[in-house]
Amino acid sequence: MATETRISSKGQVVIPKDIRKKLGLKPGDMVKFETLEGKRAIIQPAVEPTPDIFVKAGSKVVEETLLEANLADDKKITRLLKALDVST
Repeated sequence: MATETRISSKGQVVIPKDIRKKLGLKPGDMVKFETLEGKRAIIQPAVEPTPDIFVKAGSKVVEETLLEANLADDKKITRLLKALDVST
């Protein structure tokens, strides 16, 4: 579907009602413009991640993760030194 609209002196355009409805756009929503080859562009809703994809982590998650990473690194170093026949 193609619809034409005029650009205002401030560079603003009105997204026609049928397109807003089809894209599910409401007042205050953000849209994203992407240019294509030549003189073409795409306009689409700027999708923000929904809050339910984020996980609440406990206060010690970073500390525990770093500890696990350090232990794994220590094991790798020990294996390397053993392979090189270096005593610790």
